Amino acid sequence: MSPLEPSRPARIPPSARSLASFAAVVFAASLAFFAWDLRDAPFVDEYAYISQSYYADLFLDGKTNDRAWLDLPAYDLVPLPKYLIGVALRAEGYGRPGPAAARLWYNDTSSVFGTQSVLTSARVPSVVLGAIGCVAIFALGVMVRDVRVGLAAAFLLAVNPLYRLHAHRAMSEAPCETFLYLALVIAAWCWGRAFGPRDEAKPWLSIGLVAVGVAAGLSVLAKFNGLLALMTLAAWVVLGWSLPGRSWAAKLSFAVGSCLAVAAAWVVFLGLNPFMTARPPGPLQAEARQLAELSAWQRFRLLIDHRRTMSQGQQKAFPHNALTTLPERAKVVAAQGFGRFGPLGPATTDSTLRYDLGQDGGAFVWLPVCLAGLVGSIVLGLRQYRAGEAPLAWALATWALLALAVVTLYIPMAWDRYQLPIQAPFCLLAAIFLTASGEAIVKLVRPARTESRV
Repeated sequence: MSPLEPSRPARIPPSARSLASFAAVVFAASLAFFAWDLRDAPFVDEYAYISQSYYADLFLDGKTNDRAWLDLPAYDLVPLPKYLIGVALRAEGYGRPGPAAARLWYNDTSSVFGTQSVLTSARVPSVVLGAIGCVAIFALGVMVRDVRVGLAAAFLLAVNPLYRLHAHRAMSEAPCETFLYLALVIAAWCWGRAFGPRDEAKPWLSIGLVAVGVAAGLSVLAKFNGLLALMTLAAWVVLGWSLPGRSWAAKLSFAVGSCLAVAAAWVVFLGLNPFMTARPPGPLQAEARQLAELSAWQRFRLLIDHRRTMSQGQQKAFPHNALTTLPERAKVVAAQGFGRFGPLGPATTDSTLRYDLGQDGGAFVWLPVCLAGLVGSIVLGLRQYRAGEAPLAWALATWALLALAVVTLYIPMAWDRYQLPIQAPFCLLAAIFLTASGEAIVKLVRPARTESRV
């Protein structure tokens, strides 16, 4: 058997208890691994989030119409990381910086708030969520093929230096990625039931997809990269409808449920982000008054335009990292995304070097492995489909290709965090290839040992 032709999973599925045990081990090991870096040197943007952690107090105290929700910090940085950091600081008994601290950071980004212990506490939510993200990837691997793929994918993601870096920083990447993975885990489970042997088109399928929307909404509340969850869900709707021989009722049920997921994501985004709805009473300054007059949809468009303006400003401020053409972006994603920011990349990187063999050399190994995993997923999906199962391997390949396309088309800077969305899906693809390769090697070695004994 070729490593590119993984066998159709005809094994007895593991029990729920054994899966829970594996998931617990993945969580505990990942948690300890990421917690090891809790006392690393701070990154400049971490204190931006810490300085705005007072928004957690405003939200928890029900002050959703406070004037602070129309200040620059309210829409410049997404709310969920600030909530998580604020709750962590409250739990440890640390005071939260106020609006004056937030303004100070914008005037001087080298500003520091609190002791090392405050920074460590603020990082705890990212560590926990980073470990949960590894469990989610384990679950996806199990659904796509088996426990070995899940374990291999979770290991590859945990040791990925880019994921590990953001799995302990008090920023937005860990919450965004983890809730995106959770959304796709639930979506894959629903997709497998809708397009599997029984073509289940039941009301609970829509309920499950509403949960997808909740997780996706939380991901978007952490970073707009979370929209990739809804984009992937839409792509899975198209993939499902393209499958011959599947129930039209199941196809319609999944499509309707996906629409409910989008609606749920919007409700979560509105409900947990008072900037979208706040209309403070009393006289307001001109800018705040203009914001207060906008509808929720207009405020959402403002957020998108603000992010675009910020990216353009970054390109002007850091021209040596700016990516302005598609060929530049494609080359950076290939070299850096699969090189310095892949599992074989270095622990520390130098962004001033656009291309560097010492940092990007891992791409010569990792990129072919990922491409082989992509081919393997296509073959595995074909076998799943022919066996009457839901071709979840095709769904995985769809996510990976969509993430790769979005990152390549829209990456504005040659910075590490922009390469994060491609890491998890390609860890899963690589795990498919590596697991199948291991099985092939074992089959070759066993007969040789038997013959030598004879």
